[in-house]
Amino acid sequence: MRLSTIPITVPPVFAAALAVWSFLVATGSGPATAQPGSLAGVYDGGQMEMAAALELKPDGRFVYALSYGALDEQAAGRWTVSGDRVLLSSNSVVAPRLFLVSRGRGPEGMLQLSLDVPKGVSRQYFDAMITGSNGQTEKAQLSEEGLSRPFARADPPTAVRLVLQIFRVASEPVKLDPSSGYAFQFRFEPNDIGKVDFRGEPFRIVNGDLVLDRHGRTLRFRRTRQ
Repeated sequence: MRLSTIPITVPPVFAAALAVWSFLVATGSGPATAQPGSLAGVYDGGQMEMAAALELKPDGRFVYALSYGALDEQAAGRWTVSGDRVLLSSNSVVAPRLFLVSRGRGPEGMLQLSLDVPKGVSRQYFDAMITGSNGQTEKAQLSEEGLSRPFARADPPTAVRLVLQIFRVASEPVKLDPSSGYAFQFRFEPNDIGKVDFRGEPFRIVNGDLVLDRHGRTLRFRRTRQ
C-alpha cells in the first residue's frame, strides 16, 4: 500500500517542504542584488510528479525543498563552489529516532508490536521487518493498534525492527527468543524529521543549471530568478 493512499492527517512538519517550495518559486525570494553570472538565485527543479526548489543566497546560505509523492523534505545551511560542483552543507539536524522501550512475554504464538507516536502521526506510516527462522525477512505494515502476528511454534520469528521507509528511519534489529517473549513496545521521536542533513552534497554545474541525483531521479535545477 502506498503511503499517499492512507487516509490520515499528516503532521505539519511532513508538509513543510512543500510550503517552502511554494514560497521560493511563487514569490521569488532570491535577492535582486545577485551579480550577473554568479550562481546565486532561485532555481526550479520541478518535474513530473515532483516539486523541487533551491535558493542560493549571495551571502553563502541556501534553502532547499522537495516534495515527491508522500515525501516532503527541506534543508537550510551554507553553500560553496568546488570546481564544477556546488556543495551544500546543512545546519545542525537532530535525526528522528525509532527505538525499543520494553519487551515482555505476551500471548503464546503471537508476535505483538506496539508503537508510541506523537499526536497527529499515524502508525500506518510504519512497517515491521520480521526475520523468520529460515533467514528470510517479510514486511508487515502496522495498523493504528500496532501489529499482532501469529506464528507457528516450529517457525518462530528470530528478529524484528521497525522502519519509517519514506524518511529512511529504522530501529536497531531486536533479536527474538522464547525466553524473553514476543511482545515489544517501540517509540518514535520525530525530532527534525523532514530536514535533510546534507554534508557537502554535490550539485553538478551543467550549462548554468544545477544537477542533483536523489531518490532515484536526476533533478535539473534551472535558475528562474537572480
